[in-house]
Formats: sequence, C-alpha cells, structure tokens
Amino acid sequence: MRGIEQIPWLYDALMFVIDVCGLSRWRRELTAGVGERTLEVGCGTGRNLPHYLTHTRLVALDRNFQILGDARRRFPHLPLVVARVEALPFRAGIFDSVVSSLVFCSVENPGQGLAEIRRVLRPHGELRMIEHVRHPHPRGAAIQDLIQPIWTKVTGGCHPNRDTERAVERAGFSIEESGRMSWGVLRYFSARLRG
Repeated sequence: MRGIEQIPWLYDALMFVIDVCGLSRWRRELTAGVGERTLEVGCGTGRNLPHYLTHTRLVALDRNFQILGDARRRFPHLPLVVARVEALPFRAGIFDSVVSSLVFCSVENPGQGLAEIRRVLRPHGELRMIEHVRHPHPRGAAIQDLIQPIWTKVTGGCHPNRDTERAVERAGFSIEESGRMSWGVLRYFSARLRG
C-alpha cells in the first residue's frame, strides 16, 4: 500500500494546510542564512526550495523518483539527486550546511543517515532540521507508540514516536539552544558537529 508520502498531490495538499497554519515561517527560518554549499535531504516535491537565497549552491535529494519529478518540474535548473540519506553519493566534507524537513521520521536507518550527514559536512558544519519528535510526556509518548504501526502504514513510513533530537546528539552533534522552536511535537533546531 502506498502511503500519503508517496502520493505527491496528496502530500502537497497536506503540507499546504500545515504551511498555512504556520510551518511556512519555519521553512523560511530553516533556509535563511545557510552556508554557500548546502544539501537538502528529503526535498520531496520542493516545498522548501523557493525559500533559499540565490547565492546558495544548493543540491537537493530525495529517495522517491516520482516525488522528485514534481520538484524537477518546479525547479528545472536545480541539481536534484535520487538517493537515500543513508548512502549519500557525495565526497566527505563537501557541504557547509545540510537541511532536513520532516524527513527523519521516515528514514529506515536514522543513525546511518545522520552518520552520512556528518560525513559530508565540513568541520563545524551545520545541520538544520524541522521534525516531529517523541512526545515529552509519558502519556503522549504512549499514545504515539500505540498509533505508530497504523500511522506508519497510512503515511508510507512515518514513525511519529522517534526521538530525533536525541538521535542527532548521539550522532555527534550539539543542538544549539539559540533559535530553537517548538510547536506541539514539532521542533525546529540547528546543530553543529562536535569536536
């Protein structure tokens, strides 16, 4: 069964509603002031792409060829790559910034994906994320655990109960408190490589 994430028009319609409710402001924050060489992982149909400044040398990737086709129609001159975040086809230390928006809930191996991001970032590079995360309260987290199997099936891979912030820290990043935002279980944050 294909989930919402694999049906571009349905996913775009859902994202449009969420953007109108306030996520578009976070998208602008996510892309503002990124490094000159930036990689967006899981770009989907390209909802973040209009927000990047023209000086940014952007490469965007997604694992879904069909969804990436929608991004290609919108941005025909942008380098778009079909790849999984767990196996990035780039040399080490090439990017100043990596951007990820509502992606790591669906990554099959988040630890490997974050290791790959760490590999392609230059020293002191920045990871910026918008992600929904595990509920901070035990009752909310228990509800996420309860709905996770059916939610994952309906959406096509999303795991609402992942603790992505902790995974980012375990992968060797330090999450910066400055600029960090919360909206329910949604989080916006930036993180820098440690060491």
